[in-house]
Amino acid sequence: MKVVSRALRGVREHVRTQIVSVATVALALFCLATAALAAQNLGEVSRRWGGPVRMTVYLSDGATAEQVESLRNALSALPEVSSARYVSPTESRALVAGDDRVMASASAELFPATVELSLVAGATDASRVEALAARVRRLGSVSDVETYQGITGQLQSFLSGGRTATLVFGVIVLLCAVAVVSNTVRLSLHARMREVEVLRLVGASPQYVRSPFLAEGALLGGGGAIVAVSVLAFVFFAMRGRLDATLGTALGMRPVFLSLPILAGFVLGGAGLGATGSALAVRRWLKV
Repeated sequence: MKVVSRALRGVREHVRTQIVSVATVALALFCLATAALAAQNLGEVSRRWGGPVRMTVYLSDGATAEQVESLRNALSALPEVSSARYVSPTESRALVAGDDRVMASASAELFPATVELSLVAGATDASRVEALAARVRRLGSVSDVETYQGITGQLQSFLSGGRTATLVFGVIVLLCAVAVVSNTVRLSLHARMREVEVLRLVGASPQYVRSPFLAEGALLGGGGAIVAVSVLAFVFFAMRGRLDATLGTALGMRPVFLSLPILAGFVLGGAGLGATGSALAVRRWLKV
């Protein structure tokens, strides 16, 4: 506790410098927290869309209602399929046309009749999807099968690139935060050099001299992390309604905020980051 009180005294003596430093660290960690939030939601997208979760079965021209219903029942009974829904040519036209009046006025015969399959979670790897598609193609009244594996492969590549970019960005932000804390502690150290000299003269141990500066760095880093996650939480939940509508429509999922363990780790990591920056400054500028 005495170490913390000495560190707080140092903070109070240089309030303006400390406020600027906390704000700078908070800005850097806000960027890092935003990247972590993006990475977490990219992970959710990857889990949901990382493999083909649906399959479209195109029906042969002239298939009767009885044949379509028999095929739909057969597809529903497959262990890899969770649901099978028949989509008529009229429904296909409505899905493709949307608000396009010209497309909506086209003949329904120009659009295919399909059965849309939703796959169970354990059947979405590439080998099982291809095996299932091969079996379905051999069924009567089936003209073709679309597995969407090309689309999911592109999505996986995009998500992988996004995670790599997040990692690189995070490393750069961490280095910037360490540099900011290190310079702040260096300024504090120079301002309190007379106090350090007095402690040396009375025989204070090196650890006793260094400890308040390390604690000061930890306070700067931890305070900056708390400010960063607080601002990020405010922005996220203020925009939650718009994000829900956008991602819900496009990806069929709701955005999620950082979990409590991640938030706690982020604050503790900020404190550790600050202590690291402080240790670097003390090691370079304080010879005890």
